[in-house]
Amino acid sequence: MNNNDELQVQIQYALVEKLSNSNRRQAKLLAILDECIFECDKHLNFTYINEAWEKKLGYSTDSLIGSNITKLMNCDDIMHFVAYSCCLLEGKQAPSVEIQIKSSIGLMNWFELRLVYDEKSGFIGSFYDIQRHKDSQLLLTQQQKYVKRLSLVASHTNNLVIITDKFGVIEWVNNSFEVLTGYTCDEVIGTSPGQLLQGPKTCEKSRKVMSHAVKNGLPFQVETTNYDKNGNVYWVAIDANPVRDDEGKVKHFIAIETNITQRVKAEQAMAEIEYNYHSVVDNIPDIVLRLDTFGNLLFINQAWQRVLHSSVDESLGLPIIKFIAKEDVEKISSTLLDYKQGKRDIRRFDIRLINAQGINNWVEMTLTPIVGGYESDLLSIAATLVDIQERIESEQILLEAKHQAETLAESKSRFMANISHEIRTPLNAVIGSADILHHTGLTSEQMRYTQMIKTSSDALLSVLDDVLTYSRFEAQAITLDNQPFSIDTCIEEAVDIITQSALQKGLEVVFDFYPDVPAQVIGDHVRIRQIVINLLANAIKFTQHGVITVTVKCTHIEGNNLNLYISVKDTGMGIAKNKIESMFMSFIQSDNSITRKHGGSGLGLAICKQICDVVGGDISVNSELNKGSEFIVNYPLQIDTTDSILREGFAARSKKPRVWIVGHNQILKTALEHTLTRFSIAFEHYEICPDIPEYDSFPDAIVLTDPPMLAQTRECMNTYNSLNSPCLLILDLLGESLLPQNLNDRELRLNGPFKVSHVPRAISLLEEQLFHLDIIFTNREQKEALESSSGLTQLNGTNVLVAEDNTNNQIVIRQFLEQKGCRVYIASDGQEAITKAKNNKIDIIFMDIQMPILDGISATKAIRKLGIATPIIALTANAIHGDKERFIEAGMNDYLAKPIVSETLYLLLDKYAPKQAIESKHLKLTRLVQVWEKLS
Repeated sequence: MNNNDELQVQIQYALVEKLSNSNRRQAKLLAILDECIFECDKHLNFTYINEAWEKKLGYSTDSLIGSNITKLMNCDDIMHFVAYSCCLLEGKQAPSVEIQIKSSIGLMNWFELRLVYDEKSGFIGSFYDIQRHKDSQLLLTQQQKYVKRLSLVASHTNNLVIITDKFGVIEWVNNSFEVLTGYTCDEVIGTSPGQLLQGPKTCEKSRKVMSHAVKNGLPFQVETTNYDKNGNVYWVAIDANPVRDDEGKVKHFIAIETNITQRVKAEQAMAEIEYNYHSVVDNIPDIVLRLDTFGNLLFINQAWQRVLHSSVDESLGLPIIKFIAKEDVEKISSTLLDYKQGKRDIRRFDIRLINAQGINNWVEMTLTPIVGGYESDLLSIAATLVDIQERIESEQILLEAKHQAETLAESKSRFMANISHEIRTPLNAVIGSADILHHTGLTSEQMRYTQMIKTSSDALLSVLDDVLTYSRFEAQAITLDNQPFSIDTCIEEAVDIITQSALQKGLEVVFDFYPDVPAQVIGDHVRIRQIVINLLANAIKFTQHGVITVTVKCTHIEGNNLNLYISVKDTGMGIAKNKIESMFMSFIQSDNSITRKHGGSGLGLAICKQICDVVGGDISVNSELNKGSEFIVNYPLQIDTTDSILREGFAARSKKPRVWIVGHNQILKTALEHTLTRFSIAFEHYEICPDIPEYDSFPDAIVLTDPPMLAQTRECMNTYNSLNSPCLLILDLLGESLLPQNLNDRELRLNGPFKVSHVPRAISLLEEQLFHLDIIFTNREQKEALESSSGLTQLNGTNVLVAEDNTNNQIVIRQFLEQKGCRVYIASDGQEAITKAKNNKIDIIFMDIQMPILDGISATKAIRKLGIATPIIALTANAIHGDKERFIEAGMNDYLAKPIVSETLYLLLDKYAPKQAIESKHLKLTRLVQVWEKLS
């Protein structure tokens, strides 16, 4: 190596050493800097950090070198950093940016970032810690907000705010102070609140408290009276506190004054109310108490001393039961126990108080629980005791009078029953004899007289029934016998009873039964029939000509409950408007004069209303003089849904039936259409019988509603060219013969009021001609009614014992029974009935109730003790509430009222006679029933 090379090496060593010294100085300088210095490549990955990183953020050099700087930032700051670095890359001058950097323990710290860009090495930058600055800035902002809020509160609060110096001289007041007192802030600065606001009514004690507190730098709270600028008085509650400096010396006082004028006035008013309350409570004659939850006396008014002659002060704190009779203590104890268990109802009962002299005094006690904020929190019990000594004594007198009245009412009812028996017994013989005599081949003149006897007897019986029914209602002894029954059958029974009276006056009666009404229901069949009979009887009585319509439909059905709508409409004399309100009163008629044309007891409508009231229904009337009346009944019932309802009739056939309704009678047409719809029979209506030559257009039957058109209809039918000409059914509403009349093989006349049963009756009589019709009977009852209407059921060989003491009644009943083929045994008293029932094979026993030697009930009991199970039917004219139940309890099976109606008697015979004894004469109907059963 030459000298030049050596020199060059030495120079290089000198330069390297100088550079190393410079780097060491630079490194030491960077190490002592408080800023976090760093270098990173163009991809923002760290290539160098100084020692401040570990001091400030806890990162070592190894933990950061090679990692990306953005990992120390949150999302928002990354965006700021990227934007800042982009500006540098574009050569733009960018100021510093504030960014949060995450420390090694996860805390975020604020730094001011300064960054430069070197195209060769990348980015060089520094993070200057500004966290303390940020914290100070935040604190200052919070303090400013707090001061602002305090200022807003002080300026807008309804309370008065006063700031004074340590001597109590006003330095500032808020707006509420200015509004209430009338003084402005400028007016009061430098003055004392006491000198400015206090006056004659200011409490002296409050003045001393405030003065002492200000003098000694103490807080104080007082309520006092102040005066505003105009001298008006107001009440304030003052809460003042001293404000001390860092050395603890009082610098100011801040007083918050609350306007309590309304509260003070309310308290004064409450005090006045309480005074008035005590003035009233202590002067009322009733005892007023307040008890604790154990029944001890907490409050007593002065009436206590007047009633019990015990001092109020001495009684306070004692248990209430100490002043109550032993027999009544349980009432109080049980009530207190219920209250402790959570019950909170008001209790009221009568108890006896014992005064100082040991005398009982009846009072009515009412206990009312007093609860707190929660219902279960029982605070105390309020009690009032009303003196009822006089009322109890009066009640005793009334009870005795009531007992006497009930005894008289029972005697009256029993008297009515005896009178009923005494009248019905001979009346039974009269009606029965007239009925038997009427069918013994009499002359027309003799039949007219027997009919007069029967009609007059029926009228007398109707009056008697009305009086007895009204008597039962008056005694509240009426009961409802709710049993399954058919509505149409029930209404038809009522129509049958009045048929003769209607025909005698030349009145048409139409029963319109809507097809949607359930035929089988549950209710009191007898009561509904009684209502309809009374309404029909009134309609016939007050109608001279025209038509009476009975309409039955449903107005409401919900589940198994329905409301039955029954309307009886006539074309009679009508009722004046001023008489309508009194129509349902007892013994009242629209014409109540002595010379009135129409008789009656005046009880029919009253009884109808009473029945409706009992079942929860109603009855009303629409009427106009000389234009007729309409009585409307709404009667609640239940639909019978038991399995006992049997559906019977033809099976569906390929050919559907067709019926023509011919005539002008619109009322009858409507009723007939409803009936045919119920029986699933198709129909068409014509004013006159049409002339239709086509073979396939003929109906199966023609129903003529206007009998005068019979000849014209026959002529028209004779022109029909058909192998099976239609049957002709004539409905004659005024026909006097109640039996169906077969005019020929294909013609049938049904007389009298129109009823639903006309259809099955016509079917049974014209079955060969109408056999192809698809008829559906409603239930078994209609089939049974059809059988009974077609011919008597004979009971040949049936042994019947009649226990009856009246000779005439024996003759009548014997005649009725022998007409049915029965063998009749007669017993004149109960003892003889027992003997004959024991010694003879008896199938049915009819037992009169009132008989000599031994009555019917005693005789029945004796027969049952002998082990004889023969059906026994009570036979009596009595109609007192509970008698039927008494008969059944004695061992009887059923009940037959006098006067005896042959149809009712025969129904009971069919029901209880041995089955093998029953044979029907109507073989034609039997054959039809057999055919139905085969087809079904």
